[in-house]
This record gives sequence, structure tokens and C-alpha cells, in this order.
Amino acid sequence: MRRHANPEPEIEADAAAIELQKTLNMLLPIRRQRLNRSERQQREQERALQQVIDKTAEGEVRLTQRQQDYQQIRQGFDGKNRGISQAKFRLDRALESEHQALERVDNERLGLHQLAVEQRERQSKVEQAQQETRLRMREMEKLEYLLQQEVLG
Repeated sequence: MRRHANPEPEIEADAAAIELQKTLNMLLPIRRQRLNRSERQQREQERALQQVIDKTAEGEVRLTQRQQDYQQIRQGFDGKNRGISQAKFRLDRALESEHQALERVDNERLGLHQLAVEQRERQSKVEQAQQETRLRMREMEKLEYLLQQEVLG
């Protein structure tokens, strides 16, 4: 009769394989949850970025309109007041109107500048979220690969 040198290591290997399988199965839902959370955060960041882009487009349209309004007021001032003698309060009112139109243009420019800063910040957050999602996806793929190898092996 021939004896096997080490029959016990097979049992230990099986116990280790079972323990590994349990551990991998326990990690799978955790990794899946992290991936889902990461994907959700990425979608939220992308939505926020799109909102800023939309606001910027609206602001650019408003700026163009405000600039056109200002030019009309300015040209109108010259046409109505050049070479004509009139009361000082009328000139002051016309100048105030021109000044207010210019302030609206400046405020719109300032708003667009702030939106541009916010857009850069949002873009950075989207990129970070995308990187996080890729990392979580790789973790899931590795774990699924290990599980598949464990099943096949």
C-alpha cells in the first residue's frame, strides 16, 4: 500500500478556498454599493455643470441685449441733446438713464465672470467624480475576476 505524503494540506487548501470565497462574496455588495454611489455622484456633478453652462449661455444672451440697449440709449442721447438748449434736469435724467444701462452691462459681465469661475470648479468636480467612478469600476472588475477564477478553479 502506498501512502500519500500529505493528505491534510488538501483539506487546508479547501478551507482556505472556502474562506476566500466567503470573503470575496462579502466584499462584492460593498464594492457594488461604492460603485453605485460614485456613479450617482458623478451624475449629480454633471447635472450641476450643465446647469452652470445653461446659465452662462443665458447670461451671454442677456449681456448682448444689455450692450445693445446701452448703445441705443447712448446714440439716442447724442441725437436728442446735441445742439439743443434744454433744462439741466432733462440732461441729468438722460445721463442717469445712460449710466444705469452701463451698470447693467457691467453687472452682467461680472455675473458671467462668476459663472465662468463656477464652471471651472464644476468641471474639476466632474473630472474628480469620473476618476472616482473609474477607480470603483476597476475594483469591481478585479473582484468579479477573482470570483470567477475561484469558481473555475
